[in-house]
Amino acid sequence: MSAAGFAAKSLSAEEGSGLRVRAFAWMVMDQWGVTAGAETAVAVAWELAANAIQHTLREGAEGGAHGRAWLALVRRDEAVVCAVTDDGPASPLLRAADPTKSHGRGLQLVDRLSSHWGWSRSPSGTKTVWARVPTAW
Repeated sequence: MSAAGFAAKSLSAEEGSGLRVRAFAWMVMDQWGVTAGAETAVAVAWELAANAIQHTLREGAEGGAHGRAWLALVRRDEAVVCAVTDDGPASPLLRAADPTKSHGRGLQLVDRLSSHWGWSRSPSGTKTVWARVPTAW
């Protein structure tokens, strides 16, 4: 769960998963004593997790594939790094939101709320999307 500045949680597409992800992130921020930036870190963690849940776990399940995804939170000097790793094939793409749709703004929020964000693909094919959120302890 959480030790020495690292916490991780597997993600699922079950009902209530969003509440569990946010509760986990809040618990970790509380354990680490984050005094400023906790709300932003929780929001960024949720947006990254929601993308993996939607695009890897839910869509993958519909096509017969069984995706895997997990959230990691890392305490760094004056920041929390939120990272989500999944085995989905799609690369994250920051694009303009369509005002006629009620979704598609998650990565824009991550871009606005974090000081840096990026992604990489491992040799095994998993993808990690991460964001650095300034905080104070």
